[in-house]
Amino acid sequence: MKHIDSEDPRLTAYALGELPEHEAAVLRSLVEDDPALRSALAETNALAGLIRSGFGEESLELGEDRREAIRRAGRSPRPENLVSMQTRRRDWIRPAAVAAVAAGLVACVLWVLQQIPVGENQVADLPEGSESGHREKARVQILLRSAPPSARPMAGGAASVPGTSREGVNEGASEVPSEIAEKERLVLQKLWRENPEAFIAEVRKAARKPDLADLGSMDFLQDNPFVSADEEPRAVVPIVSGRASYHLVERFIRSENTLPPRSSVRAEELINHVSYVEEGGADLGGIKLSVEIAVCPWDSKMLLMGVLLRNESGKVISGDTVLQLEVEPDLVRSYRLIGYAGRRSGEDAGGVSEGLPPGRSNYVLYHLRPSAPEKLDAQQVVARVSLDAGAQDGELVVPVTNPPRSWSMASNNLRTAVALSAWGMVLRQSPFGGPLTHLHVGELARGALDTTDSSDLKRREALQLVLDALPLFEVDPDGQGN
Repeated sequence: MKHIDSEDPRLTAYALGELPEHEAAVLRSLVEDDPALRSALAETNALAGLIRSGFGEESLELGEDRREAIRRAGRSPRPENLVSMQTRRRDWIRPAAVAAVAAGLVACVLWVLQQIPVGENQVADLPEGSESGHREKARVQILLRSAPPSARPMAGGAASVPGTSREGVNEGASEVPSEIAEKERLVLQKLWRENPEAFIAEVRKAARKPDLADLGSMDFLQDNPFVSADEEPRAVVPIVSGRASYHLVERFIRSENTLPPRSSVRAEELINHVSYVEEGGADLGGIKLSVEIAVCPWDSKMLLMGVLLRNESGKVISGDTVLQLEVEPDLVRSYRLIGYAGRRSGEDAGGVSEGLPPGRSNYVLYHLRPSAPEKLDAQQVVARVSLDAGAQDGELVVPVTNPPRSWSMASNNLRTAVALSAWGMVLRQSPFGGPLTHLHVGELARGALDTTDSSDLKRREALQLVLDALPLFEVDPDGQGN
């Protein structure tokens, strides 16, 4: 027994416990010293286990009489004592068949599980009534809606009650317990302050989760109207905006090859998907404020004014900071805030923000209607934009003077913001666009793209999305939901 290989039948007998103890002891020592024998023994043991499981509770053990008969036959040199292998081959058929059937059943179960739709069109895979399910649902709802309005009024109406919400992803918002929703809001609020990029990544993920039908059923909020400068010459300028709308619009255009429903489009969130940097402008301890005014490219009787607030102070610009617009009624008959639909406050920040984090910007557009076209050429102050950062930091005032720039002289910042806002107005079918069409939007986007630096990939991608969406207007110009 000193010479034995992996094909020796005594190895199988050893694995099945059929060898006498003295032979088993010798074989045991050989196996310990030979890796090949150990490997063969392991395979044999595995096969024996499979056979036993296939036969269930049927006894596979030999009685002592049968064992002795087999030993005698094995020791006898006579050919007539040799047992045919045909019977042994038939004995393997049943366990092999059982194993094959079991493997087939497992494969079928795995295939069925793979066919169950999971992920993009479901808010969460968690039970609706569980705390985890509520938290996930609240998280998505907070990320996809604009901030609750504050008590400070903007031009055009009275402020809403703080903490109320007039829109959501669907009607299920009220099903989330208020204490869970508040905890999630505080977590996301902290993330926005400490890591804005991570917050925006969360918004992007949230935009992929809701069912498209739910997005189409969101309440449509009316655009802000023109406000009389005589009646309301002052207005609070929003210092933050949400981020979700761009990703929702992108999902419809890129994934569904269709125009988004009007209710999912927020112009201010399209504008502020990109970041804006201005070399000039006023500076108050790293808080930079600049204003630009130009003739409206699709209606020469109107003006467009861009207000850029950028935070390079190293700290969050508090939500209590007041950024205010004051127009001159003798020169401006009326004005309106572009975007921020249904929001009559100076705070809008994706449901969680109470300020503008360091390194972030917010670009706000106003539509101005001059009191008399002949006054546009006069060198006069049309409006003032002031930033009150508190008693310690002081106040910053930027005068806005005539004459306005021609559109050909507008900066790339204004060109980009106007192209994205005009796109939003057309997608929303805004009543304040006048003669604005998707053809104008295409011209504006191409003009902005031509003047955008090649290294500003995010801005170029946003403008390219505008251009890629233009053929959809030709296919189904009235196909948007609510």
